[in-house]
Amino acid sequence: MPSTSTSLSPLSTGLARATAGLNLCHENASEVWHQRPPLDFLQIHPEHLIQEEGGTYRDQLDDLRHAYPIVLHGFGLSLGSCAPLDQDYLQLVKRVLKEHPEAFFSDHVSWSSLSHHHFHDLLPLVMNDETLDYLVERIDQAQELIGQPILLENISSYMRFRDSTYDEPSFINALTERTGAYVLMDVNNLWANAVNFGENPLTQLMEYRQSSVRGYHLAGCTRQQAGDGDVYIDYHGEAVHETVWDLYEKALRHFGPWPTLLEWENHVPPLERTLQEVSRITRYLNDLSVAPGAT
Repeated sequence: MPSTSTSLSPLSTGLARATAGLNLCHENASEVWHQRPPLDFLQIHPEHLIQEEGGTYRDQLDDLRHAYPIVLHGFGLSLGSCAPLDQDYLQLVKRVLKEHPEAFFSDHVSWSSLSHHHFHDLLPLVMNDETLDYLVERIDQAQELIGQPILLENISSYMRFRDSTYDEPSFINALTERTGAYVLMDVNNLWANAVNFGENPLTQLMEYRQSSVRGYHLAGCTRQQAGDGDVYIDYHGEAVHETVWDLYEKALRHFGPWPTLLEWENHVPPLERTLQEVSRITRYLNDLSVAPGAT
């Protein structure tokens, strides 16, 4: 079934490719607002523009989103749910994108709402042809409304469905091919899923279409005891694991340098520590730019 987004223009923003940014959240907004660190960009959540009707955080958010280049990252669109897409939400995204020509909008290949109830988790999908057709239709609708391609993030998941006929890379490849959307590669999510299910993270990474990736997320995951072994939980409450840094470097060399975000939203340390992680992203991007044969 062909996509209805064939007339959609390719993603074009004013944000430079080799850039390092930080996620803005309640836990770090005050320090970022007061210190104004030299960040390439900030990531903000459209949901916060809806939920925060005033007060210190909203004032700081509005100030900072005009002081830095931004990208938009949603967690409430719920592409895989059975409810109609939230038109008011997408109109908000469209307005903010118009205010910020450098920005792009991303969300997740998941579902997170049912009967007007929004969960605090991004839930996995049955990855088969029926779900694929359904998501293609909804992604097309969303992209047509906001006027540009969406970036789709791979989620962390702790269960898989017997009825799935695709693995995650092939499912997301089919989505991007049919809709013109791109991939926001969460390197930590990919690594944690592969380790949790006994797979090779690099093999999983290399299954994604090389032309589809347009951004990266990095975060720390937490190891927890589960049954007879350990499981890695995507909690964003600690530093990025060394093995994830290694995988990120391989991703850069394969897919190229794209805007990379550091997410640290739980057990948030002083801003100085978080910025060390952002600086490390910059070093990886700079090393790639001077490497022999780098593009």
